[in-house]
Amino acid sequence: MRRWQKVVADERGVALVLAVMVLLTLTGLVLTFLSVSAFEPQISKNHRGTVRARHVAEAGIEYAYDTLATNITSWNAYLVGATCTTGAILGTADSTLPGLTSADGTFTVRVRNDCRAGDNKITGVAVESGANATNDTNDKVIVTSTGAFGDATRTITVAVSKVVIPSMNAALAFPGVQADVNFSGSSFAIDGRDWKMSDSTSPTGTANAVYGISVNGSLPALETQVENALANNQQNDVRGRDETSSSNPPATTTGAGAVQSDGALTSQMVTDYVNALKAYADITINTSPGNTHSISGIGSTCSTNWNSSTCWGTTSKPKVIYIKGDLTDLNTQFTSLDVSGTSTGTGILIIENGNADINGSFRWNGSIIATGNNIGLRYRGGGNQAVYGATIVNELHSDGSTNLEGDIRGNAKLLFSKEALDLVQDGIGRRLVRPYSWTDQ
Repeated sequence: MRRWQKVVADERGVALVLAVMVLLTLTGLVLTFLSVSAFEPQISKNHRGTVRARHVAEAGIEYAYDTLATNITSWNAYLVGATCTTGAILGTADSTLPGLTSADGTFTVRVRNDCRAGDNKITGVAVESGANATNDTNDKVIVTSTGAFGDATRTITVAVSKVVIPSMNAALAFPGVQADVNFSGSSFAIDGRDWKMSDSTSPTGTANAVYGISVNGSLPALETQVENALANNQQNDVRGRDETSSSNPPATTTGAGAVQSDGALTSQMVTDYVNALKAYADITINTSPGNTHSISGIGSTCSTNWNSSTCWGTTSKPKVIYIKGDLTDLNTQFTSLDVSGTSTGTGILIIENGNADINGSFRWNGSIIATGNNIGLRYRGGGNQAVYGATIVNELHSDGSTNLEGDIRGNAKLLFSKEALDLVQDGIGRRLVRPYSWTDQ
């Protein structure tokens, strides 16, 4: 027993064993670190490729947004060949970034209608009715962009919506609750045929004609009211789509036949459209009773200072002008805007509450929308006055016959122009288009 106790108690050689064990442990750790460090370049490469692929995919989304916003009136053209599952390629597949080559990454963008089961989770609204892959009726589409860099790919999916643009169904429309109007003289013209912006004596546009004057589709008595306001010698000054025509394109006529109670443009459509636009106005002017905004020579500063408050848009840079009237009560009637001199503008002119008086020479390309309570649009004469686009007067309050919704005098010409409307809508398109519900994988 004593001999074994001496053997066990003998510590000679232990240090060597411990040293060997420590050496083996350190060797294992070094080998592990070396093995991990060998993977680090590959991990970094994979991460770099993934990040670059995602950035390229984002560029594809921006390309899609710019394309859809610039051509806001023709989204169906981009759905040709699409299915509810697989979108049509927007542009070309494997597109490169401007100024770079495919070595720097490529993107492929597809656009499809929101007609696949489950698309409501992306768009937030009911799936497009009828499962029609090539006809967008709810102003929402789904865009996917796949970016590739080396062996890495990333795909981004977004829903894209646009503000519902109301259907312009007449050169002069009264979709609201009233259409009290006065026509003075026989030099004015209200024409629903398609006028190019360069046309001066007759229309040369190819779009289908709209009505000369339309009124609320649920208030047909307003049609008779407008027709009665036209004297016999003034009937021929209103021209447009023939209300009895069923041909395609529809025939045109003059007088009462070009005045129609029509539901294609509703008061609510106009209200929703204006509410969406107000937040993006280039110029907002506040008015109130006793505080009329009087302006002369609109457009005189556009050539030198586009940002000027007296520049109300050009054909190359349309503007949204918002004249905000503050009514103290519904019994109040006042002039919100008074325009005089020689004036030109391009865009969308919104007059909310109150009357607008147009004097002197005046040319507007786009749409003029008077909407709200106790409104009126008055062309007073004094020069050549013309609107190429569409004019809407949307009265929301039945304010009696003392406040005319329309007063057309002198040489005023209210002409439907699809060219002008499309130019303005495309020019301000980025304000009307919104991407949302962003996911990537």
